[in-house]
Formats: sequence, structure tokens, C-alpha cells
Amino acid sequence: MAERSQIGKAILRRVRWLYFFFLLATFMIVGKVLWVQYGPEGAELREKAREITYAYVNIPADRGDILSGDGRLLASSITEYTIRMDFAAGGLTDEIFNADVDSLAYYLSAFFKDKSKAAYKSMLVNARNNKNRNRYKQIGPRRVSYLEEKQLKKFPIFRLGPNKGGYIAEPESRRVRPHGSLASRTIGSVNKGGTKVGIEGAFDTQLTGKDGLELRQKVSGSFRVPVPSALNVEPVNGMDVVTTLNVDIQDVAESMLKRQLDIGNADWGTVILMEVATGEIHAMANISRKAPGVFVEDFNYGIGRRAEPGSTFKLATLIALLEDGGMSLDDKIDCENGLAYVAGVKVDDDHNESVISLRRVFEVSSNIGFAKAVNNLYGNKPDRFVNFVSKIVGEPLGMQIAGEQSPLLKDPAIKDPKNIKAWDGMTLVKMSYGYALEITPMQTLSLYNAVANGGKLMRPLLVKEIQSYGKTVRSFEPEVINSAICSQKTLGLVRECLEGVTEEGTGRALKNPYYKVAAKTGTAQMTMASGGYQDAYGGRDYLATLVGYFPADNPKYSCIVAVKTYHGPGHRNTYYGASLAGPVFRAIADRVYASHPSWHAAVDNSVDEIPVPASDIKGGRGKDVMRAASKLSVSVKDRSDSEWVKVQEAEDRLVTVPALPEDEALVPSVVGMGLNDAIFLLEQRGLRVSFSGKGKVKRQSVEAGAKIKRGETVVLTMGV
Repeated sequence: MAERSQIGKAILRRVRWLYFFFLLATFMIVGKVLWVQYGPEGAELREKAREITYAYVNIPADRGDILSGDGRLLASSITEYTIRMDFAAGGLTDEIFNADVDSLAYYLSAFFKDKSKAAYKSMLVNARNNKNRNRYKQIGPRRVSYLEEKQLKKFPIFRLGPNKGGYIAEPESRRVRPHGSLASRTIGSVNKGGTKVGIEGAFDTQLTGKDGLELRQKVSGSFRVPVPSALNVEPVNGMDVVTTLNVDIQDVAESMLKRQLDIGNADWGTVILMEVATGEIHAMANISRKAPGVFVEDFNYGIGRRAEPGSTFKLATLIALLEDGGMSLDDKIDCENGLAYVAGVKVDDDHNESVISLRRVFEVSSNIGFAKAVNNLYGNKPDRFVNFVSKIVGEPLGMQIAGEQSPLLKDPAIKDPKNIKAWDGMTLVKMSYGYALEITPMQTLSLYNAVANGGKLMRPLLVKEIQSYGKTVRSFEPEVINSAICSQKTLGLVRECLEGVTEEGTGRALKNPYYKVAAKTGTAQMTMASGGYQDAYGGRDYLATLVGYFPADNPKYSCIVAVKTYHGPGHRNTYYGASLAGPVFRAIADRVYASHPSWHAAVDNSVDEIPVPASDIKGGRGKDVMRAASKLSVSVKDRSDSEWVKVQEAEDRLVTVPALPEDEALVPSVVGMGLNDAIFLLEQRGLRVSFSGKGKVKRQSVEAGAKIKRGETVVLTMGV
């Protein structure tokens, strides 16, 4: 007993020491915790812990949409996901991974279709074996859509979530354009380097919105969960931008421009369609041709390429001659049969005219005529001419997007040849017909639009509204830059001249029976890299332009087409404004005309006023013939009840309808029938049919009543 008592006491002493040790360890741990938490470095350590455990995460706002004038999407943002896998996720055990890696490889191969199941399994196994170096390995060759991500997260292993399955879907916003490259340069972009182009760039602040903040706590690996916080900020999505662009007209403009660039073997072209009364731009295309059939839209030539306009500037010169110079359209000018020296400057024309009126000078676009008229009036006072034209084409238009080049007009007071505005003895003469100055196609168009708009120069309008969740936040109203570029009298005269160009002048290709066009052609030589107008091979760069408005008697739209092309010795490609730019202008005008029913004459549906000759009724099934006769108010005499009948005109508005022979062994007469009925009847009796022409059957190669030879071909000749 004494021995047991000693053993018990020994055990009790040990237990007491053990309790003491644990108690001491507890105090030491608690002390260390308190020291860490509240010691000299406690505040700093607590802050580090919070930074590691909690973090505010940026929640990007959705970028706003860009819409066409009728609400169709031109640019929008969609969320896509990069799929990654954390092979070292805390809950992803070897048992879980090995059990379903085969199934996951199968599903991934079937989904992405880029490599086999075996290849996917090998990639997954290798990544797992080196899991510490593959914490966030990308799975699959591409980003996936929202619906695809929903499908992927149901795959084996992935369905277990981020902790047990290592599944990570990183969202990323991508800008898309539902209409592909349509108006791509005008719509523009904002790249990661900060370069801003087009509407995207000009309205980046409104489109971007404001990002939000959300507090998140790390729970496993890199996985964080949202935590409620008073400092959380919801993102404010970007606003939508509503443009004035018309998708259908833009499509016609781009497709026709590409066609003409290929036909003319041209380098680039621009098209702008503007609404006369408001200045709204309904189409703006800028196409560069890199190779046959290869096109890009990499520069806005319409507003960013300043060049000598050539003959299209003669409208400004004509306004100056009439308004400021006091000339009449009937004043005569000797154009010297196409070659003259004016103020010592050699001037030539493509048209060999002698003495013609100022009106005719404009219609045939005579350089000599304009050079002589301007030199006679302004030779001793060039600053007066420059001041006048500067009022209508001398200032930038103030576009809503960046990139507009300011007009370049030379100054008679500047003589320094190093100055880009320097004046010399040839400047005035050259300015008269569109050289020795530079303006953009948009600035040229705005001048013509002002003539169509009763003299009011409008600021081009490309964006008309900013919207937030469908509600208008800001509207951009039409803005008049210059309320009167000239008097109404002068305006009426120049409009007559512009109409004369398409009636009797260089723009006759635009003449049509449906609507009138007022326009001006231009074929300007462009300065080359060498500084001159001709290269070492004798080739020249040309800007072929056609600009005008329609319908001429009640202008609704103005349009400019400008195409830059190179023409060298031996080249056969066209470089004239009428032939190179004209077809694009005509296609756009036709499309706009077709889309405006109010421009068309009303259709009179009265049958009585539009009688159809009785002879136009075709033979065929009896009931169909009777129905047609009734609809067309044609009387029927000697009506037959046979299934198949002929139609014979007895007199005006009266026909007889005799029956066709019903003997199926004989070739029937199908003369006078429509093609469908004739083919049906002949093939029903075992004959083959071929035909030519259109209308109704005029002749058949096998005579009616002949005995049928099955398989024989009957050739039908159709006619009206």
C-alpha cells in the first residue's frame, strides 16, 4: 500500500508540473499576443495583418454604348473571362484531382477544340505536379463569354469552386462593334497607352463612368469574398452616346468607296453625307487601300487631310465674283481655246473653249476663265479676295471629334518664302481655281451645304445626345456658324450654276429622271513628297472630288466624295472627279432617295385609269384566266368550262376563251400561256422543256397537235 501511495504521489507531482508548464506556456503565448498586438510595433503589425487579410478591390464600371441615329449599336462592351486554375488551392486534394482529371480533360478538349483529351490531361497533370509554380495557370487558349463561363464552371473539379476545385474566372471588359469595321475610324478607340481617337476618344469621360470600390477578405489562397463596409462604393456605369450616323447609308458609302478604290487602283478615299438643315452627318467613311481587295480605315481623311481642293473651290471664287466683284453670269470671258498666260502664269484647261459666259465658265470648270476674272478684279487688291473667301472657308469648323486640320490660306502681307502662308506672284491666279490654298473635304462640303441651306453655314454635328439609362442627359442642337455667306440674290445665281454642272457641264453623269442634283466636280493635282506635282517617272497624284447636294430644287442632303490616286505614264486608271468619285456619289444619292417615300410621286391604284390590254391576259387554267379577266375588268365571250384554255382577243376589252384539246397523246398549244403553266402542261404529257426570253410563250418548236414522243424537247420562245 505504501508503495502505491508513493507512485500516486509521484504521478500527481508530474501532473502538477505539467499543468504548471501548460499554464506558463499559455501565459507566454497570451503575453506574446498582447505584446504583438499592443506593444511598440503593435499598431504597425495590426495594419499589416489587415492589409494581408482585407483589401479594397476596384470594381470597374461598364463603358457606355455608342449608338446610331436610330438606336442601333455601333460599339458596346461585353464581359469576357480568362479561365485559370489554382493547382495549389487549399481544398484541392490529390484524391479529388486524380478522381476527375480524365473527365475534366475530356470536357476541356470538347469545349475549346484546340487539342486532344490526352494533351489536356498531360497539361493538367504536369501543372499539378508543379503546383507551387502553377497557382494561377490559364486554362484554354482564349477568353470565354458569359454564357460559356457558366458552362465551364459546371465541369468536373471546376464545379467544386475556387477552394476545392481551384477554379478562377477573371472578368475582363472588351469593346465590340456589332457592325464590324463599319465607320471604325469615326467611332474611334481609346488604347491602353492613352491615345484617343474619334467618338470614343472625344467622349471618353462620359463613356467611361466611375469605378467602384469593394472591401474583400482573403479566405483561401488568392480567393477573396466581399465584406460589408460603409466605405464600399458602387460603380457608376458610363453614359451612352447617340450619334447622327445612319448604318444603312454608311454601309453603302463604304462598299461603293472600296469598289471605286479598286477600280481606280487608288490609295484612299473619303465620303461624307450631311443633312442640309441641321449639319448632321449621316455617313463618314475613310478607307485606305493597302492591296487589291485589302482595305483598312486607319485615318480620318475627311477632317484630317488638308489639300489643295482644285475645281471644287471655284464655288467660293464664283460667290466672290458675283457678291463682291459685281460680275454677272452673262459676262463674257475669252478662254483662248484652253491655253493662256494670266499675270505671267501659264494656265490651261481640258476644255477648249473660246469666248463664253461666266455661267458656262463654271459649268465646264474653266481654269482660264476663273483666273482671268479674278485677276481683272483683284490683281491690284489680292487681300480683298483673300479676306472675302476667308469669311466662308477660312476657319476650322469646330468638330466634335479631334483631328480637324485648320484651313490654310496665304496672306498677301507675308513675303518670306520660308513661311507656309507666303504670297508670291502666282498665288492669286492659282487660288482662283483651287490651288495655293489647302482645306479639308469636310470644309469643302460645309461650303456647299451652306449654299443648299439658304446661305447658313452649319457646324457639322456627329453626336446629338448623351443618354443615361435611356434618358437624355445632354442634347447637342444644330449650330449656325455663319448666318449668311452671301446675299440671297447671289445664292440663287450660284445654285443655278451648280444645277447647270449636272445638266450641261462636267457632272452630267449625275443627271437622272427621278431627282435633280446640284454639284461640282474637281480633279486636283496633289503635291508629292518631293514638293512638286510630278515624280521622276512623270507620274502625278490626283484628288478626284465630287461635291454637291440633292434634290436640287428642295435640298435635303449634301455629300462629298474625294479619292486620291496616282496616275503614271501608261496607266489606264481614271483619275477624274466625275468618273472616279461620281459613281459613289450617285449610289449614295440613289440609296437616300429610295429610303424617302415622301420624295416619290404617289402611286395611283385606280384600274380604270390604267387600263390593261386584253391581249396581256395569258392562257392557262380556266379558273385562273377568268379570275384575271375579272380583276382587270376584261369581258369574256364564249367562255369554256375546260380545265385548260387559250385566250384570244376579240376586240378592245373583250376576249374569247376556247378550250385546249384534251387528247393527252397530242402536243398541246401553249402559245399565249405563261411559262409556269406551259411547262406544267408539257411535262405532264411526258415532254421536256427549254426556253429563252421572258413574258409569255410566243412560239413552240414542236407544232401543236403533233403526236407526242415522250422525252422529246419542246423549245419555247418567250416575248412580251
